[in-house]
Amino acid sequence: MNELSARIQDKYREELEAFRQQLFGPEEHLVVRGESVPEQRSAGMGPVVSPENPGVAISLGGDVVDLGWTPEDPTISGACVTVSVAGRDRITGAPASLPTGECDAWLQAVIGAERVGHTYRAGTLSGVDGRLSTVRYRLFLDTDGNPIPKPDNFEDPDLRRMGEL
Repeated sequence: MNELSARIQDKYREELEAFRQQLFGPEEHLVVRGESVPEQRSAGMGPVVSPENPGVAISLGGDVVDLGWTPEDPTISGACVTVSVAGRDRITGAPASLPTGECDAWLQAVIGAERVGHTYRAGTLSGVDGRLSTVRYRLFLDTDGNPIPKPDNFEDPDLRRMGEL
């Protein structure tokens, strides 16, 4: 675990725990039904103060969707977890620039160091001067909750594996 992620976990332990419970359930165990209408969970956290820039408020969003629900391959088993990290200026509310390292540290604080290398960066939104204001990540899991590679039929040109960045 990197130092920034450890600081985030120390400072926002309760908020992160509540976010993880909303996203993964109280036991942090995914239940994937594999039906045509999947179980879907959504979660939100924040805004909280950025540990790197006290003028920026950080908000997290997340959802878990059964992969069998995706139009790319309705027979596939598992889940897709999406986590987004967004920054806003605490005074004006305008999108605020976020360093990639801080976004990655928030992701690690949510999903754990062992899963970060299996996660894909799934695109960004530009804010101030073209710098990042929101970063999205995707993690694909099998029915037991273990990380798996991006399914072959899952088309998303913005996906880049974190372990390869």
